[in-house]
Amino acid sequence: MNSARHPVDQILPLRQMLTLGLQHMAICYLGSVAVPLMIASALKMSHADTVVLISTTLFCTGIATLLQTVGFWKFGVRLPVLQGAAFSSVGPVIAIGTNPEVGIAGVCGAVIGAGVITLLAAPYVGRLRRFFPPVVIGCIVTVIGLQLLPVAYTWVGGGKNHVNFGAPVFLLVAAVVLGTILVINRFGNPMMRNLSVLIGMVVGTLLGCALGMGDYGKVQEAPWFTAPYPFYFGIPTFALLPIATILVVMTVQMVESMGLFVAIGDIVEKPIKEKDVVNGLRANGLASTIAGCFAAFPFIAHMENVGLVILSGVRSRWVVATSGVLMCLVALVPKAGAIIASTPAAALGGAGIAMFGVVAAAGIQTLAKVDYQGSRYNVMIVAFTIAVALVPVLAPTLFKQLPAWSQPFLHSSVVIACLVSVVLNVLLNGVGKPGEAALESAPHIH
Repeated sequence: MNSARHPVDQILPLRQMLTLGLQHMAICYLGSVAVPLMIASALKMSHADTVVLISTTLFCTGIATLLQTVGFWKFGVRLPVLQGAAFSSVGPVIAIGTNPEVGIAGVCGAVIGAGVITLLAAPYVGRLRRFFPPVVIGCIVTVIGLQLLPVAYTWVGGGKNHVNFGAPVFLLVAAVVLGTILVINRFGNPMMRNLSVLIGMVVGTLLGCALGMGDYGKVQEAPWFTAPYPFYFGIPTFALLPIATILVVMTVQMVESMGLFVAIGDIVEKPIKEKDVVNGLRANGLASTIAGCFAAFPFIAHMENVGLVILSGVRSRWVVATSGVLMCLVALVPKAGAIIASTPAAALGGAGIAMFGVVAAAGIQTLAKVDYQGSRYNVMIVAFTIAVALVPVLAPTLFKQLPAWSQPFLHSSVVIACLVSVVLNVLLNGVGKPGEAALESAPHIH
């Protein structure tokens, strides 16, 4: 009897789990707190309410991550997927929350309602798994990496709207982080290579602090302890229009999540079947329903996490589950979260370039194995998908005059890549035709 476990299901020693889980959490922490910060600012919440909103979002982020990684019954894709509050929900949530007749209680009700509908719709949406052959997966993974690179460049420059954006001192810190990651991957032992991103960020943070970067004033302001609990902002209220608004966001996220699940499964060499996609979408719906009870927001996979999985070579879902537990703990201790949030942006940028670059490389490697001789249409599928999917990154105002209902689908390069590549593959190759020829031979980066 072969008792060997797939690397995705391997449980590592506790020490490794904690350090590797911390690495995942540190990379994704800023993105996790950005959404509640923007919403709290727009809704003009008090400092105390803002702290609570951040804590509840982090707490629900941990729960959502555990639902996807550990899973139970028919919930969870059981891959190394770290969840986070979706940026696409910021605009709709603010629009609902600033309506005096609805408010934050209406936001909670809308998130709960849309989450329940998503949970019920998962089995039907999951049937679309067969429309994701290697040519589609390769396009999606490549676009994920290319879409994220501008974010890394912004961090390298010191952060968005920084008065000294692009100053040589910021570039120096980012270069040192990149150099550290490269040196460790070349000369370090296996454990050090697994932690190369975290070590690079620590080195960059120390250098940044020595050069006067990093704002640690907020660490002193942050409270030591807070306890997230449901219905802090009152009993949720339910109305058709707010629920429909959030449901549009959730529909976009279902398309994006489906593409991410299949792509991550390909990267970690664990093929994702229709039932796995359905279980992942169910977990998204349940996580959003729970989030609504805690005044948090809809969740989706952190794309930064994909790069870290490739770069570290650690595919264990239990490592990411550990980061989910750490998120829940940090939610209880805002001061600890404030320390992580004070990491100089340039240090994060150096790590970002490394992670997002290898994601794009993984996509290119998959595309290199697609059968272009058996189907001459595959070149067109790749070319058209990448060209259209990068519009939100390279020309963000190009689609601005299109109908309002289409805007949620046009803000995300990953959603566009999913839609365009799937439609073109069906029209040009059909389903189960040459576009799927390379399924078993698609490469993987460890």
